[in-house]
Amino acid sequence: MSSSSHPQPEIIDTAATWMARLWADDVSPEDKQACEHWRQQNPEHEKAWQILASMAERFDRLPEHAANSTLLNATSTSSRRQFLQWVGIFIGSASVGYGLQKTQLWQQAMSDYSTGIGETRAVQLADGSHLRLNTDTAIDVVFNGKQRLIHLKHGEVFITTGHAAEFAGQPFIVVTAEGKIEALGTQFNVRQNADSTEVTVVQDSVLIHHAQQKLTLKAGERIRFNQLELAEAVKADPAFTSWTQHKLVAEQMPVSEFIHELSRYRSGTLRCDATVADLKVSGVFPLNDTDKALQQMAQALPVSIQSRTRYWVTVVPRDRGL
Repeated sequence: MSSSSHPQPEIIDTAATWMARLWADDVSPEDKQACEHWRQQNPEHEKAWQILASMAERFDRLPEHAANSTLLNATSTSSRRQFLQWVGIFIGSASVGYGLQKTQLWQQAMSDYSTGIGETRAVQLADGSHLRLNTDTAIDVVFNGKQRLIHLKHGEVFITTGHAAEFAGQPFIVVTAEGKIEALGTQFNVRQNADSTEVTVVQDSVLIHHAQQKLTLKAGERIRFNQLELAEAVKADPAFTSWTQHKLVAEQMPVSEFIHELSRYRSGTLRCDATVADLKVSGVFPLNDTDKALQQMAQALPVSIQSRTRYWVTVVPRDRGL
């Protein structure tokens, strides 16, 4: 069957997502290599890339050599956003545009602040608030004179609220897919999971707004809620925010859970064999060196690390890894 003259919308979608990633401030050499690999996989991939690069050039936001460059050097974040928004409209149907906007790489490119996989970032806001963004996180910040809003699109953020006089009386609110968290002069952590929000309070308290319910969460408490249910508050694990020191503290943690947490900090696929999933691991592991963390675990448990490539790693029983 002959290929059509234009790439499929899904391929254009992926090309736009790659373009958004390469425009990100935290783009890595691995990202560039992976994008180049994707472009070379199929002539349709390269065709889609060249279409977008040509569009961007006509949009007058790229240098002349951009169409053949792996890393696109746009002049400013706002210019990138304008072009990518235009692409989102151009590439077609509402379903394609919706799919594009839902990808995390796209959200990062369109966000005020973001981090890549394995990266953390410190941000200070105009009111004196300090934010610490965890791996693979994207947020928007809106100070509109009436309230201070943080929209957590995905990922995790640790917040110490500021109290600058000119912002007095303006509530500080974090918005997630499942509800709102209003700071009451506090230090707290918010994590946006695939289908739930987790909040841990370190100092003072926060007010959870969920549907028609409100709940005050105090220091030392943690809560998880989804769109349907607001669970009861529980005692927080003191090590829950150890990620801010680039550490994962495990105490009798199932290997499956350990691998799930570690996978948030590295690109590619990291999984464990079902036969080792329930083994328990304890210790302090570096999140900024996940290979080392895996080796530490392998030294403590009867498991081996099986690497097909840097991006496909499986934890298996030790006798199988021989």
